[in-house]
Amino acid sequence: MLDATLAEFVESAAGARLVRAERKGSGASRVTWLVEVGGAGERRPLVLRHDSGDGPLSGTELSLEREAGVYAALADTGVRIPRLLAVGAGGRALLLERAPGSEAFAAVEGPEPRQRLVRDYFSALAALHRVDPGKLALPGFARPADGPDHARADLRLWRRIAATRLSEPDPLQDFSFAWLDANAPGGAERTSLCHGDAGPGNFLFEGDRVTALLDWEFAHLGDPLDDLAWVAVRAQLLGGFGDLRDGFRRWAEASGCALDGGRIEYYRALVLLRMAVSCRLALVHAGARSMDTALYELLLPYLRSLLPEALRRAGCAAAELEELAAAGRAAVLASPVLRAHARPLEPLPLP
Repeated sequence: MLDATLAEFVESAAGARLVRAERKGSGASRVTWLVEVGGAGERRPLVLRHDSGDGPLSGTELSLEREAGVYAALADTGVRIPRLLAVGAGGRALLLERAPGSEAFAAVEGPEPRQRLVRDYFSALAALHRVDPGKLALPGFARPADGPDHARADLRLWRRIAATRLSEPDPLQDFSFAWLDANAPGGAERTSLCHGDAGPGNFLFEGDRVTALLDWEFAHLGDPLDDLAWVAVRAQLLGGFGDLRDGFRRWAEASGCALDGGRIEYYRALVLLRMAVSCRLALVHAGARSMDTALYELLLPYLRSLLPEALRRAGCAAAELEELAAAGRAAVLASPVLRAHARPLEPLPLP
């Protein structure tokens, strides 16, 4: 049941009575509620996002208030994003218009309808990357100072979070942060607002059209190729996202940016590092509260097996990488589920 204070926030912001609230998912914080306001004659569907204050990212720079800033900044840009209605609870609650559509891409039947939707998704992503970030009010967002800073700015943010929240030593994490910092690529064609968690599961659609890009808590200013790396990783982990080569080609046409395989390989390693840090944060949080950790305990060793290979493909030739890779392979082999289902890092889908 929705907390009385949050219910009051919804009713005050919407100017109507709350008639329905359904919790989506089971997270301990950053909970999403599907709510409806109005009455018997007409109901208005909305979305409530709430941070309870005790989650794995609560109290970090990746706050819900930061996410609200993205919704507000993109409101009049044409980017497909739900409209922000109000921010409450000291920045820990957001009320949004509910965009139409479904996120169940796997339910789309037939390769042709799926591929039309994939192409439209990459068009929507390219529209985001075409927005001039100089015209966006994004307080608290680091703006890249030079070419390599397009990677380093967000890398520094994640490194700060890991340093303050994860006390147990992690050789792969420490090695990856150091190597990625020392080898940040130049050559970014433009500075863009990056979604920061792009790909399947984080958008809504109707038919073959994307209606909204969702989940902006990892958004940052950087190289738009970072988002292509996110799509490639999420597509491998979740499976079945159509022909990505065609999608990447569509993105290049719509964005006006070239596809640089070397830079995308670098960002793929950075994506896997961010995901591994997020997984470790979730394990620490869940373990402290006696919550179910099965999903994270399965995902983390898989990420540890993929990350060394991603670093190698990004150009890392350090001798110690093989020892880290061997540890990752051993962790996969120790899990019957991963041993049966884990796939090696897939080639980038470059056209």
